[in-house]
Amino acid sequence: MRFKLIIWILVMTCSLTFGLAKASARTNSVEFPAGLPWLNVTEPLTMQQLKGKVVLLDFWTYGCVNCIHVIPDLHKLEQKYGNQLAVISVHSPKFENEKQLSTLTSIVRRYGMQHAVVNDVEFQLWRSYAVRAWPTFVLIGPDGKYVGQTSGEGRYDVLDQAIKQLLAEFKGEPNLTPLPIQLLDPLNTVLAAPGAVTADERYIAISDTLHHQIVLMDHQGKLVKRLGTGIAELKDGHSDSSAFSSPQGLVLANNALYVADTGNHAIRRIDLTSFQVSTIAGNGELAQGRLIPGSTPTEVSLRSPWDLALDNNTLYIAMAGSHQIWTLDLKSSALNLFAGTGQEALLDGKRQDAAFNQPSGLALRGNKLWVADAEASAVRQIDLSSGKVDTLVGQGLFEFGLKDGGFKRALLQHNKDVVALDKNTLAVADTYNHKIRLLDLDKQQVMTLSLGTELNEPGGLAVFNGELFIADTNNNRILRWHLKDQKLSEVQVPASAKADTKPK
Repeated sequence: MRFKLIIWILVMTCSLTFGLAKASARTNSVEFPAGLPWLNVTEPLTMQQLKGKVVLLDFWTYGCVNCIHVIPDLHKLEQKYGNQLAVISVHSPKFENEKQLSTLTSIVRRYGMQHAVVNDVEFQLWRSYAVRAWPTFVLIGPDGKYVGQTSGEGRYDVLDQAIKQLLAEFKGEPNLTPLPIQLLDPLNTVLAAPGAVTADERYIAISDTLHHQIVLMDHQGKLVKRLGTGIAELKDGHSDSSAFSSPQGLVLANNALYVADTGNHAIRRIDLTSFQVSTIAGNGELAQGRLIPGSTPTEVSLRSPWDLALDNNTLYIAMAGSHQIWTLDLKSSALNLFAGTGQEALLDGKRQDAAFNQPSGLALRGNKLWVADAEASAVRQIDLSSGKVDTLVGQGLFEFGLKDGGFKRALLQHNKDVVALDKNTLAVADTYNHKIRLLDLDKQQVMTLSLGTELNEPGGLAVFNGELFIADTNNNRILRWHLKDQKLSEVQVPASAKADTKPK
């Protein structure tokens, strides 16, 4: 427990400066251990072949939203410095599931990573460079010497200046030889990493996350609309010309579909009569630091909104990137913080004082709001009458696993969604365990649902008319579990709904 506590404290801490060691005090870099699996390259890289380039090592774990936030900065640095810079993402997995190369491959493809990735399952490089937090950036000079590191988000300017300084210092010939990059082939599937699903009496709506689109179909399997161009950008207008970026949570209500447009850090509304798409919160920019509500919701920067729940005119937002729950009043357009201090922790109490850990799923029934608190592998409950937050299942950031039984001893692993099946039962997408778990609120017991099929990181759930819909994300499909007769079927998304998977 002591080790875990130390790591937890360090993960919460971000370095504010990047002090490069003087050239005379720099030490040799560490060679990549033999046998580590690599992605996006035709062969393992070595420090010798990187001599003459600035090397930026990005230590990350793929379930960490902060690590996801820095990917655009890495791409920006790659574009600026070209072959003078070698960016290598060193995957140091927190969760057991993240150690699997197959699931890491899905994530590298999902986030469009353009550089080399190495899976450091045993934390060999992590320990060699004394890394203590996700994400951490280690810089190595063109002479192969280690020069410093910094941690946290929002480090683009610091890294840019440090890279520029190292290139200016280097007296030898720059190594402009391109790295043996070979990107993963795009998915050639009707759905690509669908992250969320919802349904009502008219429609089944799917977040086709990797295709950056929303699929709308009826219950007979007919395609109604595929919304979005498939280009990852923030663009309003008619469904044919609008654009999304890695959409996740969905809510159908009042002849509208609300979308947590995660990659755009925005909330979108689709009018189901005109199929016009509009942005109702977020300005398309990732907020740096603490979120601050503004008078106009579309002028406020958000942080990875992941899921939504609607209660009359109140839209609840799981703001994964700030570890909070927010609300948007659809009548007054007031955007406010509802629960969570912004600290990443498992703290109960009054909603204003409680703390969450990358909340990624919401479920609403009566006066209770349940939260899939992913990074703590927890399910939280907010009493909307009293404003009190309680933890039903979950023990902290580094306590996870697959264990049924009483709430106090049961374990989940990075669960991303939750729905209420009835007044006494919750279904949880236990994402990294590849399972659906059931929580009996009356008996305070957890059990694993036996579906008779292998899931792969299920990320979204919905319940309608006695059926549980499952977004089986890494299997690129939507399943339907008939609750009464306990039969499973796959939702057949029409082939005509297939997105254009050619590079944009």
